[in-house]
Amino acid sequence: MARKNPKRNISRTETKSGAGRVYGGWQVRIQRRGKTTTKYFADNRFGGQRKALLAAKHYRDGLEEASRKYSVRELARKPSVRNRSGIVGVRRQKQVDLRGDYEFHYWFWVAQWTDGHGHRRTRSFAVGVFGEDEAFRLAKEARRKGVNQAKR
Repeated sequence: MARKNPKRNISRTETKSGAGRVYGGWQVRIQRRGKTTTKYFADNRFGGQRKALLAAKHYRDGLEEASRKYSVRELARKPSVRNRSGIVGVRRQKQVDLRGDYEFHYWFWVAQWTDGHGHRRTRSFAVGVFGEDEAFRLAKEARRKGVNQAKR
């Protein structure tokens, strides 16, 4: 398993005053279950850059312990705000084929899921072959079957 980045959710901010003095600090930003929490740790308030970073890490670690992330299963069921089909893992896609001076457009309904080994699987159904409604139904069915076989 990969190691966690020690500065995850922490970024450095520095500004220069008119007199040439540099002011800086560390910004902690964490989003959990749709709620964003932000806190700034100024170097001069915490006695230097290293101490401010330690305070930021301590605060971040406390937030991570107190708040619960979405599980993989919960994320797979949660529709994105960009989802237009209404079904997680099913999208409508256009393919453009350029042939000389002509441009041909083909539409597909695409089903996507992750199998039991963590590999992405995709099936697509052409609207020109199956029709709009049937291609959408087949994509939904392929996604449902793929997720059920994965047993994740």
